[in-house]
Amino acid sequence: MKRIINALGKPNWGKRAHAVLVLFAAAATALPAQTFTTLNSFDGADGMTPWAALVQATNGNGYGTTQQGGANGSGNVFKIAPNGALTSLYSFGSQSGDGVEPLAGLVQAGNGDLYGTTYNGGANSGGAVFKITPSGTLTTLYSFCS
Repeated sequence: MKRIINALGKPNWGKRAHAVLVLFAAAATALPAQTFTTLNSFDGADGMTPWAALVQATNGNGYGTTQQGGANGSGNVFKIAPNGALTSLYSFGSQSGDGVEPLAGLVQAGNGDLYGTTYNGGANSGGAVFKITPSGTLTTLYSFCS
């Protein structure tokens, strides 16, 4: 970079702009091509309206939530493998007080369990905090006030 600055000498903005353009062009041509692949399109039974980003767990799978759909229409937690195989792990509304409509993403704890929240439901209809294992066992940890 110092060599470029020395070569440019006095502030000639035309030369500097050209040098910056050449640097960007060189960097862009060195980048590999990007492709977009759809891994899953939700059909309602496996969830719908995923609002939050996936979290990649330490086992290599992606985990996420959908606000609606699933077996009970109240959202679900799903796992998606790198090859696109989707597994619904838990459908909200399956047990009393479990919460409904998860809007936020999940976070993974050091022990491998995933944690999240729901917008509604829970024991007080004000949402809930839950823990789910990578195999799909859900535990409601806290219910917010309505």
